[in-house]
Amino acid sequence: MPTSAKDHYNQVTDAWKEFMGDNFHFGYFETEDMELPQATEMLIEKMLELCHIDKNTRILDVGCGIGGPAFYICEKFACAIDGISTSERGVQSAATTSKEKGYHDVRFKVADGLSNGFPDSTFDIVWIMEASHLITDKRGLFQECYRVLKKDGTLVLCDIIQLMLLPMHRGLWHFVTHGKEYYQLMKTFGPAQVITLGTYCDRLIEAGFGEVTTIDISQHTIPTMRWWRDNALRYAGTETTASSQEYADRFTHGCEILEGFFNQGLFGYGMLRAEK
Repeated sequence: MPTSAKDHYNQVTDAWKEFMGDNFHFGYFETEDMELPQATEMLIEKMLELCHIDKNTRILDVGCGIGGPAFYICEKFACAIDGISTSERGVQSAATTSKEKGYHDVRFKVADGLSNGFPDSTFDIVWIMEASHLITDKRGLFQECYRVLKKDGTLVLCDIIQLMLLPMHRGLWHFVTHGKEYYQLMKTFGPAQVITLGTYCDRLIEAGFGEVTTIDISQHTIPTMRWWRDNALRYAGTETTASSQEYADRFTHGCEILEGFFNQGLFGYGMLRAEK
């Protein structure tokens, strides 16, 4: 089993293209009959509502996946975007697509969110879409984002969050009794540290950010896991699938566990905006 997000994403990228599509993130479902591709684009739109972008904006996409959100933003605003990820496979896929589309101002490189290699005050916006849960040192992540943002720059983020805070003894008991499920989630979606929106605010303020805004959109994201599970069941065992039957089974089980945690109110989904 991969012990790092880098190794995990190198292994699952091709399978996730089939299970999730071009966007490796949750969807925002405005209606029950909305399909996954439209819902994932709607989540990008909800993130865009939190920041101002025009053709002169320069964006850093931390945890860029295979480039789906970056391409969507470029097509809408014709602005410059630099995407980074620790996954060589994801960056390779994103860079190939960018070249095929002829997007000269959409670039991708292998880099860590904790040390991205860009000069100070380079970007107008730092965009973090479902990557922060994979980084344990969130204060370090936000300090690095703060460093590369211009004055009055904006950080926007969306990710899985912890909703229910249990007393220490209940939390320990819950983890012990659900240890196998958490282990399955780690095998399916990679090593993660899920925290509350309040803790996100604390880490952002500690990094120097101000005017932090949070939004809980949990109920709009829950159908995502059903779509992922159904897609995995559809592709598993076919001649075209890029995944093994073993991983497809693991993925569907992971989706069921995650959906259960959402329905129990343990996990949810949030968006944040912060200014430098």
